[in-house]
Amino acid sequence: MRFSLLSLVPLLKPVTIPAMLRKICFLLLVLISSPALAAANSTAAAEAMIAKGHDITAINLLKTTVEETPGDYQAWFLLGVTQARSRHFDDAIVSFHQVIDLQPKLAEPHNNLAVIYNERGDLRAAINELEASLTLNPGYVTAHENIGDLYVKLAAESYKKALAGNKNPVLSQRYEKLLQIRNSDKQQIRTSQAQPAVVAAASTVAVTPSVEISRKQEVLAAIEAWRSAWSRQDIDSYFAFYDETFKPAAEFNSRWEWEHYKRGVITNKKFITVELENIVVSGQKNGQVKVVMMQHFRSNSHQSDDLKQILLRKTNTGWKIIDETAL
Repeated sequence: MRFSLLSLVPLLKPVTIPAMLRKICFLLLVLISSPALAAANSTAAAEAMIAKGHDITAINLLKTTVEETPGDYQAWFLLGVTQARSRHFDDAIVSFHQVIDLQPKLAEPHNNLAVIYNERGDLRAAINELEASLTLNPGYVTAHENIGDLYVKLAAESYKKALAGNKNPVLSQRYEKLLQIRNSDKQQIRTSQAQPAVVAAASTVAVTPSVEISRKQEVLAAIEAWRSAWSRQDIDSYFAFYDETFKPAAEFNSRWEWEHYKRGVITNKKFITVELENIVVSGQKNGQVKVVMMQHFRSNSHQSDDLKQILLRKTNTGWKIIDETAL
């Protein structure tokens, strides 16, 4: 997550500025840019630690960054995501509120607060945050999915309470249907070992503002559609998200061999669910975009939790995957 300062600082033209004034301008530029450069380097170092799984080290780096540059909402955002993943929920709530104070039009921090409140069992607070998120961005797919899951969860809890004092067969039938919806193999949820019936309030999405908002939304929409196709076992749609230049892992001799293997693995499963969380989107060279995320894969015969990095590029038919790596 490296932030370019070149677009923020206009290039000086020495031929139009006297030598002494040029020196003054240069010194001022260094003085002004140094905190931003330090913040960018610190944030990049934190991202590297996150990629290696060293969240506590990353948190300490990011805390230093926001102390030195309290207006850096990108660092606050990444700090909140990392704190939430480490279950430092009180600290994460503070960080996301800092993002909201600095960038009140961003929908993502409200979604992330909803995830935290859901983890704490405060469904009303979680729903309030998701409603705020959707007010800011009515097309925010993740927030729509999350609020739908929470409404189902809230309804199931209400029916359970009603049945505690009233063995009504109609209510019981409704309650069973809601449980089937929540526990359906096709529903995109991840269950906790400690609380096996609790729906995780979906993905914590960190979108770094080094990529403009419209491009972020396009990339996130592409990643979500790829995840959905995989979970539906729609193999043709799944393959369509891979660019013609995509090269599979070294154990495959060709793209055809990789597709043949994936087709057999995906279509032979009785069910597949894929959930993504802690998604970080950052710009790369040549217009490419890097996405780092936690991927939770579940099927009838296999389950895994992997930190994954995906590189995408924009084509005439949308964003396509050009590289996919397990970190």
